[in-house]
Amino acid sequence: MKSTRSRKSPAAGISLGLVLAAMLVSLSTPSAGADQIQASRTIEWERLRPLDHDPSLDSGEPLNRPCVPGETVVMRKSHGKDNASRLGLRRGQFVICTKNIRPREIIVADGTGNVWSVAHDEVNATSGFPANWLAHDRDYLVWAYSRDTIIFRESLGNSYEGNFFYLLLDFAKDGAIAGGLLIDSGTGYADLKPYLLPLIGDKPLTIVSTHSHWDHFGGHRSLAGEENVTLVGYVPRKQYNPYPKPPEYDLDGLKDFFALKNWPHDTADFMLGERKITVIPTPGHTADAIAFYDSREKLLFTNDTLYPGFLFIEDWPSYKDSIARLEYFTQTHPVTWLLGGHVEMSTKNAWSGMHEYFFFGTNTHFRELPPNISPGALSIVRALVAKQFDQSGEATPHYDARVIDREFHAIPYVPVPFPGIPSYYRINAQRLVDQLIERHRIHDSNSVEPSPSNDE
Repeated sequence: MKSTRSRKSPAAGISLGLVLAAMLVSLSTPSAGADQIQASRTIEWERLRPLDHDPSLDSGEPLNRPCVPGETVVMRKSHGKDNASRLGLRRGQFVICTKNIRPREIIVADGTGNVWSVAHDEVNATSGFPANWLAHDRDYLVWAYSRDTIIFRESLGNSYEGNFFYLLLDFAKDGAIAGGLLIDSGTGYADLKPYLLPLIGDKPLTIVSTHSHWDHFGGHRSLAGEENVTLVGYVPRKQYNPYPKPPEYDLDGLKDFFALKNWPHDTADFMLGERKITVIPTPGHTADAIAFYDSREKLLFTNDTLYPGFLFIEDWPSYKDSIARLEYFTQTHPVTWLLGGHVEMSTKNAWSGMHEYFFFGTNTHFRELPPNISPGALSIVRALVAKQFDQSGEATPHYDARVIDREFHAIPYVPVPFPGIPSYYRINAQRLVDQLIERHRIHDSNSVEPSPSNDE
Protein backbone atom coordinates (compact mmCIF):
# COMPACT_ATOMS: atom_id res chain seq x y z
CA MET A 1 0.00 0.00 0.00
CA LYS A 2 1.18 3.37 0.89
CA SER A 3 3.94 4.67 3.01
CA THR A 4 5.90 7.66 4.14
CA ARG A 5 8.46 7.61 6.89
CA SER A 6 6.07 7.62 9.86
CA ARG A 7 2.88 7.58 7.84
CA LYS A 8 2.54 4.20 6.19
CA SER A 9 -0.78 3.61 4.45
CA PRO A 10 -3.06 0.56 4.64
CA ALA A 11 -5.74 -0.97 2.50
CA ALA A 12 -9.13 -1.13 4.14
CA GLY A 13 -12.89 -1.39 3.58
CA ILE A 14 -15.91 -3.50 4.43
CA SER A 15 -15.51 -7.25 4.64
CA LEU A 16 -18.10 -9.49 2.99
CA GLY A 17 -18.66 -13.19 3.60
CA LEU A 18 -16.50 -15.89 5.12
CA VAL A 19 -13.38 -17.25 3.47
CA LEU A 20 -12.42 -20.90 3.26
CA ALA A 21 -10.07 -22.04 6.01
CA ALA A 22 -6.58 -22.88 4.82
CA MET A 23 -5.93 -26.63 4.92
CA LEU A 24 -2.28 -27.44 5.45
CA VAL A 25 -0.89 -30.54 3.83
CA SER A 26 2.57 -32.05 3.69
CA LEU A 27 4.45 -32.21 0.42
CA SER A 28 7.42 -34.43 -0.28
CA THR A 29 10.16 -32.73 -2.26
CA PRO A 30 10.37 -33.70 -5.96
CA SER A 31 13.38 -35.68 -7.10
CA ALA A 32 16.55 -33.65 -6.95
CA GLY A 33 17.67 -35.30 -10.17
CA ALA A 34 15.17 -33.40 -12.31
CA ASP A 35 16.67 -30.47 -14.20
CA GLN A 36 15.00 -27.21 -13.25
CA ILE A 37 14.55 -24.41 -15.75
CA GLN A 38 16.70 -21.38 -14.92
CA ALA A 39 16.15 -20.09 -11.39
CA SER A 40 18.32 -18.55 -8.71
CA ARG A 41 17.53 -21.34 -6.24
CA THR A 42 15.06 -24.12 -5.65
CA ILE A 43 11.97 -23.31 -3.61
CA GLU A 44 11.58 -25.77 -0.76
CA TRP A 45 7.89 -26.66 -0.75
CA GLU A 46 7.13 -27.99 2.73
CA ARG A 47 3.39 -27.38 2.85
CA LEU A 48 0.93 -26.28 0.23
CA ARG A 49 -2.59 -26.79 -1.04
CA PRO A 50 -4.39 -25.99 -4.29
CA LEU A 51 -5.87 -22.51 -4.16
CA ASP A 52 -9.35 -23.56 -5.25
CA HIS A 53 -11.42 -26.42 -6.72
CA ASP A 54 -14.32 -24.66 -8.45
CA PRO A 55 -14.79 -26.21 -11.93
CA SER A 56 -15.87 -22.84 -13.34
CA LEU A 57 -12.31 -21.57 -12.69
CA ASP A 58 -10.87 -24.08 -15.16
CA SER A 59 -10.02 -22.08 -18.30
CA GLY A 60 -10.21 -25.17 -20.51
CA GLU A 61 -7.06 -23.85 -22.18
CA PRO A 62 -3.93 -26.01 -22.01
CA LEU A 63 -1.14 -24.40 -20.02
CA ASN A 64 1.41 -24.96 -22.80
CA ARG A 65 4.04 -22.82 -21.09
CA PRO A 66 6.36 -23.15 -18.11
CA CYS A 67 4.54 -22.56 -14.84
CA VAL A 68 5.24 -20.12 -12.08
CA PRO A 69 6.34 -22.33 -9.17
CA GLY A 70 3.38 -22.37 -6.81
CA GLU A 71 0.84 -21.75 -9.56
CA THR A 72 -2.49 -23.55 -9.39
CA VAL A 73 -3.30 -25.59 -12.51
CA VAL A 74 -6.14 -27.99 -13.40
CA MET A 75 -5.77 -31.55 -14.64
CA ARG A 76 -6.85 -31.69 -18.26
CA LYS A 77 -7.17 -35.45 -18.15
CA SER A 78 -6.76 -38.21 -15.58
CA HIS A 79 -3.23 -39.22 -14.77
CA GLY A 80 -1.86 -42.22 -12.91
CA LYS A 81 -3.70 -45.01 -11.12
CA ASP A 82 -4.99 -45.54 -7.61
CA ASN A 83 -2.87 -47.76 -5.41
CA ALA A 84 -2.33 -48.45 -1.75
CA SER A 85 -0.06 -45.43 -1.22
CA ARG A 86 -1.84 -42.72 -3.21
CA LEU A 87 -4.71 -41.88 -5.51
CA GLY A 88 -4.32 -41.06 -9.16
CA LEU A 89 -5.06 -37.55 -10.43
CA ARG A 90 -8.55 -36.99 -11.81
CA ARG A 91 -9.65 -34.83 -14.71
CA GLY A 92 -10.69 -31.42 -13.37
CA GLN A 93 -8.62 -31.80 -10.20
CA PHE A 94 -6.83 -28.64 -9.00
CA VAL A 95 -3.14 -29.18 -8.26
CA ILE A 96 -0.05 -27.04 -7.65
CA CYS A 97 2.84 -26.80 -10.09
CA THR A 98 6.02 -26.84 -8.00
CA LYS A 99 8.73 -26.73 -10.66
CA ASN A 100 9.55 -27.01 -14.35
CA ILE A 101 11.61 -29.99 -15.51
CA ARG A 102 12.84 -30.84 -18.96
CA PRO A 103 11.20 -29.19 -21.97
CA ARG A 104 7.41 -29.07 -21.70
CA GLU A 105 7.18 -31.00 -18.43
CA ILE A 106 6.31 -29.91 -14.90
CA ILE A 107 6.06 -31.36 -11.41
CA VAL A 108 2.65 -30.99 -9.74
CA ALA A 109 1.51 -31.76 -6.20
CA ASP A 110 -1.97 -32.91 -5.23
CA GLY A 111 -3.84 -31.92 -2.09
CA THR A 112 -2.42 -34.77 -0.02
CA GLY A 113 1.19 -34.00 -0.86
CA ASN A 114 1.90 -36.57 -3.58
CA VAL A 115 3.98 -35.31 -6.52
CA TRP A 116 3.62 -36.15 -10.20
CA SER A 117 5.40 -35.43 -13.44
CA VAL A 118 3.03 -34.26 -16.21
CA ALA A 119 3.33 -32.57 -19.58
CA HIS A 120 2.33 -28.94 -20.22
CA ASP A 121 -0.61 -30.05 -22.32
CA GLU A 122 -1.93 -32.39 -19.59
CA VAL A 123 -2.99 -29.43 -17.44
CA ASN A 124 -5.13 -26.36 -18.03
CA ALA A 125 -4.49 -22.82 -16.90
CA THR A 126 -6.93 -21.37 -14.38
CA SER A 127 -9.19 -18.39 -15.10
CA GLY A 128 -11.13 -15.71 -13.25
CA PHE A 129 -10.68 -15.31 -9.49
CA PRO A 130 -10.61 -17.93 -6.72
CA ALA A 131 -12.93 -17.72 -3.74
CA ASN A 132 -10.17 -16.54 -1.40
CA TRP A 133 -6.50 -15.66 -1.34
CA LEU A 134 -5.51 -17.05 2.04
CA ALA A 135 -2.73 -19.56 2.64
CA HIS A 136 -0.13 -20.21 5.31
CA ASP A 137 1.99 -22.39 3.11
CA ARG A 138 3.95 -20.24 0.64
CA ASP A 139 5.54 -16.85 0.13
CA TYR A 140 3.36 -15.94 -2.85
CA LEU A 141 -0.03 -17.18 -3.96
CA VAL A 142 -0.03 -17.49 -7.75
CA TRP A 143 -3.13 -17.60 -9.89
CA ALA A 144 -3.66 -17.22 -13.64
CA TYR A 145 -6.59 -14.93 -14.42
CA SER A 146 -5.92 -16.13 -17.95
CA ARG A 147 -3.04 -18.05 -19.45
CA ASP A 148 -1.18 -14.79 -20.14
CA THR A 149 -2.26 -12.75 -17.08
CA ILE A 150 -0.91 -13.95 -13.74
CA ILE A 151 -1.79 -12.59 -10.30
CA PHE A 152 0.59 -12.73 -7.34
CA ARG A 153 -0.53 -12.17 -3.76
CA GLU A 154 2.09 -11.77 -1.08
CA SER A 155 1.74 -14.08 1.92
CA LEU A 156 0.05 -12.46 4.90
CA GLY A 157 2.50 -14.36 7.07
CA ASN A 158 5.33 -12.37 5.49
CA SER A 159 3.57 -9.04 5.17
CA TYR A 160 0.27 -7.94 6.68
CA GLU A 161 -0.03 -5.66 3.64
CA GLY A 162 -0.86 -8.73 1.51
CA ASN A 163 0.11 -6.94 -1.70
CA PHE A 164 -1.30 -7.95 -5.07
CA PHE A 165 0.86 -7.53 -8.16
CA TYR A 166 0.46 -8.63 -11.75
CA LEU A 167 2.45 -10.28 -14.53
CA LEU A 168 1.33 -9.79 -18.13
CA LEU A 169 2.85 -12.09 -20.76
CA ASP A 170 3.46 -11.81 -24.48
CA PHE A 171 3.63 -14.92 -26.67
CA ALA A 172 5.46 -15.45 -29.95
CA LYS A 173 3.74 -16.96 -32.97
CA ASP A 174 5.08 -20.40 -32.05
CA GLY A 175 3.37 -20.16 -28.63
CA ALA A 176 6.55 -19.57 -26.66
CA ILE A 177 6.76 -16.75 -24.12
CA ALA A 178 8.32 -13.72 -25.77
CA GLY A 179 8.40 -11.30 -22.85
CA GLY A 180 6.55 -9.90 -19.87
CA LEU A 181 5.51 -6.82 -17.91
CA LEU A 182 5.45 -7.02 -14.10
CA ILE A 183 3.24 -4.36 -12.50
CA ASP A 184 4.63 -3.89 -8.96
CA SER A 185 6.76 -6.43 -7.08
CA GLY A 186 5.53 -6.36 -3.48
CA THR A 187 7.64 -5.81 -0.40
CA GLY A 188 10.51 -8.06 -1.44
CA TYR A 189 10.26 -9.96 1.84
CA ALA A 190 10.70 -13.16 -0.18
CA ASP A 191 12.90 -13.52 -3.27
CA LEU A 192 10.92 -13.23 -6.51
CA LYS A 193 13.65 -14.62 -8.73
CA PRO A 194 12.82 -18.35 -8.34
CA TYR A 195 9.18 -17.57 -9.15
CA LEU A 196 9.72 -15.44 -12.25
CA LEU A 197 12.85 -16.73 -13.94
CA PRO A 198 11.59 -20.31 -14.44
CA LEU A 199 8.77 -18.78 -16.47
CA ILE A 200 10.51 -15.89 -18.24
CA GLY A 201 13.93 -17.47 -18.71
CA ASP A 202 16.07 -15.12 -20.78
CA LYS A 203 13.15 -13.30 -22.44
CA PRO A 204 12.71 -9.54 -21.85
CA LEU A 205 10.96 -8.61 -18.60
CA THR A 206 9.96 -5.02 -17.81
CA ILE A 207 9.25 -4.28 -14.14
CA VAL A 208 7.48 -1.09 -13.13
CA SER A 209 6.24 0.08 -9.75
CA THR A 210 2.91 1.89 -9.72
CA HIS A 211 4.20 4.40 -7.16
CA SER A 212 7.09 5.07 -4.80
CA HIS A 213 6.01 3.12 -1.71
CA TRP A 214 8.19 0.36 -0.32
CA ASP A 215 5.54 -2.36 -0.45
CA HIS A 216 5.28 -1.97 -4.24
CA PHE A 217 8.95 -1.96 -5.31
CA GLY A 218 10.72 -4.20 -2.78
CA GLY A 219 10.82 -7.20 -5.12
CA HIS A 220 12.76 -5.20 -7.71
CA ARG A 221 15.95 -5.86 -5.77
CA SER A 222 15.96 -9.62 -6.35
CA LEU A 223 15.86 -9.06 -10.12
CA ALA A 224 18.14 -6.04 -10.39
CA GLY A 225 21.18 -6.81 -12.52
CA GLU A 226 19.54 -9.55 -14.61
CA GLU A 227 20.50 -8.90 -18.25
CA ASN A 228 16.96 -9.41 -19.57
CA VAL A 229 15.26 -7.27 -16.89
CA THR A 230 14.46 -3.57 -17.29
CA LEU A 231 13.48 -1.65 -14.14
CA VAL A 232 11.32 1.41 -14.75
CA GLY A 233 10.75 4.21 -12.26
CA TYR A 234 12.52 2.58 -9.34
CA VAL A 235 16.10 1.29 -9.54
CA PRO A 236 17.46 0.06 -6.19
CA ARG A 237 20.80 1.14 -4.90
CA LYS A 238 23.12 -1.18 -3.03
CA GLN A 239 21.86 0.03 0.35
CA TYR A 240 18.14 -0.79 0.68
CA ASN A 241 16.09 2.34 1.28
CA PRO A 242 12.34 1.98 2.02
CA TYR A 243 11.82 5.70 1.45
CA PRO A 244 13.46 6.32 -1.93
CA LYS A 245 14.38 9.72 -3.24
CA PRO A 246 15.75 10.53 -6.68
CA PRO A 247 17.67 9.00 -8.33
CA GLU A 248 16.32 5.72 -6.87
CA TYR A 249 12.75 6.56 -7.76
CA ASP A 250 12.97 8.40 -11.06
CA LEU A 251 9.63 9.89 -12.09
CA ASP A 252 11.22 11.72 -15.01
CA GLY A 253 12.74 8.45 -16.20
CA LEU A 254 9.34 6.77 -15.96
CA LYS A 255 7.77 9.58 -18.00
CA ASP A 256 10.50 9.27 -20.63
CA PHE A 257 10.26 5.47 -20.82
CA PHE A 258 6.52 5.52 -21.47
CA ALA A 259 6.63 8.79 -23.48
CA LEU A 260 4.26 10.58 -21.11
CA LYS A 261 4.78 14.12 -22.37
CA ASN A 262 2.00 16.08 -20.65
CA TRP A 263 1.86 14.71 -17.12
CA PRO A 264 -0.66 13.96 -15.73
CA HIS A 265 -3.15 14.69 -18.50
CA ASP A 266 -1.87 12.46 -21.31
CA THR A 267 -1.92 8.70 -21.52
CA ALA A 268 0.57 6.57 -23.44
CA ASP A 269 0.55 3.14 -25.05
CA PHE A 270 3.20 0.57 -24.18
CA MET A 271 3.38 -2.35 -26.58
CA LEU A 272 4.18 -5.67 -24.97
CA GLY A 273 4.68 -7.43 -28.28
CA GLU A 274 1.18 -7.40 -29.78
CA ARG A 275 -0.42 -6.63 -26.41
CA LYS A 276 -1.30 -2.97 -25.93
CA ILE A 277 -1.00 -1.58 -22.41
CA THR A 278 -2.20 1.98 -21.75
CA VAL A 279 -0.33 3.93 -19.08
CA ILE A 280 -2.47 6.45 -17.14
CA PRO A 281 -1.03 8.99 -14.68
CA THR A 282 -3.04 9.02 -11.42
CA PRO A 283 -1.33 11.34 -8.91
CA GLY A 284 -3.06 11.82 -5.59
CA HIS A 285 -2.21 8.77 -3.52
CA THR A 286 1.35 9.82 -4.32
CA ALA A 287 2.66 12.38 -6.80
CA ASP A 288 4.09 9.63 -9.02
CA ALA A 289 1.17 7.14 -9.10
CA ILE A 290 0.22 5.51 -12.40
CA ALA A 291 -2.39 2.98 -13.53
CA PHE A 292 -2.32 0.46 -16.40
CA TYR A 293 -5.05 -0.70 -18.77
CA ASP A 294 -4.73 -4.02 -20.57
CA SER A 295 -6.88 -3.89 -23.71
CA ARG A 296 -6.61 -7.65 -24.24
CA GLU A 297 -8.17 -8.70 -20.94
CA LYS A 298 -10.02 -5.39 -20.37
CA LEU A 299 -8.46 -5.01 -16.92
CA LEU A 300 -7.63 -1.66 -15.32
CA PHE A 301 -4.83 -1.95 -12.73
CA THR A 302 -5.46 0.91 -10.32
CA ASN A 303 -2.79 0.11 -7.68
CA ASP A 304 -3.35 2.13 -4.48
CA THR A 305 -5.44 4.77 -6.20
CA LEU A 306 -8.45 2.47 -5.83
CA TYR A 307 -8.93 -0.90 -4.17
CA PRO A 308 -11.68 -2.28 -1.88
CA GLY A 309 -10.70 -0.59 1.35
CA PHE A 310 -9.38 2.51 3.07
CA LEU A 311 -7.97 4.86 0.40
CA PHE A 312 -5.17 7.05 1.68
CA ILE A 313 -4.67 10.33 -0.13
CA GLU A 314 -1.61 12.55 -0.15
CA ASP A 315 -2.86 15.26 -2.52
CA TRP A 316 -6.65 15.64 -2.49
CA PRO A 317 -7.07 17.98 -5.49
CA SER A 318 -4.85 15.75 -7.65
CA TYR A 319 -6.65 12.64 -6.44
CA LYS A 320 -10.02 14.17 -7.29
CA ASP A 321 -8.82 14.87 -10.83
CA SER A 322 -7.30 11.38 -11.19
CA ILE A 323 -10.51 9.62 -10.15
CA ALA A 324 -12.47 11.72 -12.65
CA ARG A 325 -9.91 10.87 -15.34
CA LEU A 326 -10.14 7.15 -14.58
CA GLU A 327 -13.94 7.28 -14.57
CA TYR A 328 -13.93 8.93 -17.99
CA PHE A 329 -11.49 6.30 -19.23
CA THR A 330 -13.86 3.49 -18.22
CA GLN A 331 -16.66 5.27 -20.08
CA THR A 332 -14.64 5.34 -23.29
CA HIS A 333 -12.93 1.93 -23.02
CA PRO A 334 -14.32 -1.52 -22.18
CA VAL A 335 -13.28 -2.40 -18.62
CA THR A 336 -14.32 -5.65 -16.97
CA TRP A 337 -12.59 -5.24 -13.61
CA LEU A 338 -10.51 -2.83 -11.59
CA LEU A 339 -7.60 -4.47 -9.77
CA GLY A 340 -5.75 -2.64 -7.02
CA GLY A 341 -2.77 -3.35 -4.83
CA HIS A 342 -4.56 -4.50 -1.66
CA VAL A 343 -7.84 -5.51 -0.07
CA GLU A 344 -9.33 -4.58 3.30
CA MET A 345 -6.93 -5.19 6.17
CA SER A 346 -9.04 -4.34 9.18
CA THR A 347 -11.72 -5.99 11.29
CA LYS A 348 -14.50 -4.49 13.36
CA ASN A 349 -14.21 -4.94 17.12
CA ALA A 350 -17.40 -6.34 18.63
CA TRP A 351 -16.79 -4.55 21.92
CA SER A 352 -16.24 -1.06 20.47
CA GLY A 353 -17.71 -1.09 16.98
CA MET A 354 -14.47 0.47 15.71
CA HIS A 355 -12.16 -0.95 13.06
CA GLU A 356 -8.59 -1.94 13.85
CA TYR A 357 -5.96 -3.15 11.46
CA PHE A 358 -4.64 -6.68 11.62
CA PHE A 359 -1.41 -6.81 13.54
CA PHE A 360 1.92 -7.66 12.02
CA GLY A 361 2.34 -11.42 11.55
CA THR A 362 -1.39 -12.15 11.25
CA ASN A 363 -1.58 -14.77 8.51
CA THR A 364 -5.35 -15.24 8.32
CA HIS A 365 -7.71 -12.37 7.55
CA PHE A 366 -11.32 -13.42 7.89
CA ARG A 367 -14.05 -11.93 5.70
CA GLU A 368 -11.65 -10.44 3.19
CA LEU A 369 -13.06 -8.64 0.19
CA PRO A 370 -12.18 -9.98 -3.27
CA PRO A 371 -9.56 -7.91 -5.10
CA ASN A 372 -11.62 -7.38 -8.27
CA ILE A 373 -14.12 -4.54 -8.18
CA SER A 374 -16.56 -3.10 -10.69
CA PRO A 375 -15.67 0.03 -12.70
CA GLY A 376 -18.75 1.59 -11.06
CA ALA A 377 -16.65 1.97 -7.90
CA LEU A 378 -15.02 4.99 -9.51
CA SER A 379 -18.27 6.96 -9.43
CA ILE A 380 -18.78 5.97 -5.78
CA VAL A 381 -15.33 7.23 -4.83
CA ARG A 382 -15.71 10.38 -6.91
CA ALA A 383 -18.94 11.17 -5.02
CA LEU A 384 -17.30 10.45 -1.65
CA VAL A 385 -14.37 12.72 -2.46
CA ALA A 386 -16.72 15.48 -3.60
CA LYS A 387 -18.65 15.08 -0.34
CA GLN A 388 -15.46 15.43 1.67
CA PHE A 389 -14.58 18.62 -0.19
CA ASP A 390 -18.09 20.02 0.32
CA GLN A 391 -18.05 19.31 4.04
CA SER A 392 -14.55 20.58 4.63
CA GLY A 393 -14.08 24.18 5.64
CA GLU A 394 -10.38 23.88 4.95
CA ALA A 395 -8.41 23.80 1.72
CA THR A 396 -8.49 19.99 1.80
CA PRO A 397 -10.67 17.54 3.72
CA HIS A 398 -9.76 16.74 7.29
CA TYR A 399 -9.68 13.22 8.72
CA ASP A 400 -12.13 12.46 11.53
CA ALA A 401 -11.87 8.89 12.83
CA ARG A 402 -15.33 9.05 14.38
CA VAL A 403 -16.92 9.88 11.02
CA ILE A 404 -14.89 7.31 9.12
CA ASP A 405 -15.63 4.45 11.52
CA ARG A 406 -19.30 5.28 11.73
CA GLU A 407 -19.79 4.55 8.03
CA PHE A 408 -16.96 2.07 7.64
CA HIS A 409 -19.26 -0.94 7.85
CA ALA A 410 -21.32 0.27 4.87
CA ILE A 411 -18.88 1.97 2.50
CA PRO A 412 -15.97 -0.02 1.07
CA TYR A 413 -14.09 3.02 -0.23
CA VAL A 414 -13.44 5.64 2.44
CA PRO A 415 -10.89 8.24 1.33
CA VAL A 416 -8.75 9.70 4.11
CA PRO A 417 -5.53 11.74 4.15
CA PHE A 418 -2.21 10.35 5.34
CA PRO A 419 -2.24 12.04 8.79
CA GLY A 420 -5.27 9.94 9.68
CA ILE A 421 -3.36 6.65 9.82
CA PRO A 422 -3.93 5.10 13.27
CA SER A 423 -0.88 4.82 15.53
CA TYR A 424 -1.12 1.02 15.77
CA TYR A 425 -0.97 0.80 11.99
CA ARG A 426 2.17 2.92 11.90
CA ILE A 427 3.70 0.62 14.52
CA ASN A 428 2.90 -2.43 12.41
CA ALA A 429 4.32 -0.76 9.31
CA GLN A 430 7.56 0.12 11.09
CA ARG A 431 7.97 -3.47 12.31
CA LEU A 432 7.70 -4.74 8.76
CA VAL A 433 10.04 -2.05 7.42
CA ASP A 434 12.63 -2.93 10.08
CA GLN A 435 12.47 -6.60 9.08
CA LEU A 436 12.72 -5.73 5.39
CA ILE A 437 15.79 -3.57 6.01
CA GLU A 438 17.48 -6.44 7.84
CA ARG A 439 16.50 -9.08 5.24
CA HIS A 440 17.70 -6.92 2.37
CA ARG A 441 20.93 -6.17 4.24
CA ILE A 442 21.67 -9.86 4.71
CA HIS A 443 20.44 -11.34 1.44
CA ASP A 444 20.48 -8.60 -1.18
CA SER A 445 23.03 -5.90 -0.47
CA ASN A 446 25.94 -7.79 -2.00
CA SER A 447 24.08 -8.66 -5.19
CA VAL A 448 22.67 -5.26 -6.16
CA GLU A 449 24.92 -2.80 -7.91
CA PRO A 450 24.71 0.84 -6.81
CA SER A 451 22.68 3.05 -9.07
CA PRO A 452 24.21 6.32 -10.31
CA SER A 453 23.66 9.06 -7.76
CA ASN A 454 24.03 12.80 -7.83
CA ASP A 455 25.41 12.74 -4.30
CA GLU A 456 28.24 10.30 -4.99
